[in-house]
Amino acid sequence: MKLLAICTGNVAPLLYRTAAGDVKTVASGINKKAVSTLHEPNLVELKKLGLQGDEQCNLSVHGGLDKAVYMMPAEHYSFWQLRRQTHNLDSNLPWGMLGENLVVEGLLENEVRMGDELEISGVRLRVTDPREPCFKFAIRMGYSNAPKDMVQQGNCGWYLRVVQTGTLKAGDSMIHHANPRGKTILEQFRFLTRKGQMDLLED
Repeated sequence: MKLLAICTGNVAPLLYRTAAGDVKTVASGINKKAVSTLHEPNLVELKKLGLQGDEQCNLSVHGGLDKAVYMMPAEHYSFWQLRRQTHNLDSNLPWGMLGENLVVEGLLENEVRMGDELEISGVRLRVTDPREPCFKFAIRMGYSNAPKDMVQQGNCGWYLRVVQTGTLKAGDSMIHHANPRGKTILEQFRFLTRKGQMDLLED
């Protein structure tokens, strides 16, 4: 298991077009960009409320102590590249495109449980919740069915609470401390999105 990238972003206007054709904007922190990669492994400070230089827009949904950091498996990027191709959109997706803070290799939703802890270079993170897709994710991905695709695939990623602060960089290895009693992230995600009924949460 390895940390491939660290991504941050500021709250900024997200442009979209309504069904009636009107152009509108909504504030969002979903636009993340890689600030530490395998090619440029810059150190990034992680505090209790998240990464240095990162912002969340609606703290009732994303952010706060229990959702300070959002982790996404790198393995999911190939799926979203194919989906974007299907919609004649650019499939060259940079890290951070899915709104994540940490891109990890070698760990998936069916292997991670609620309450698991992840140790990276002395930093310790606790798994709290799966990410639920919202209309802003559809805007970010460029097509309206993107949240439905995430629900069907279960490629949601997960939120983390910062147990031990410190500094991280891309390329750091990760130790997975399992909580055998917890539901897997995939099981919890299926529960939250059961029968296809999703709340359109705000980023």
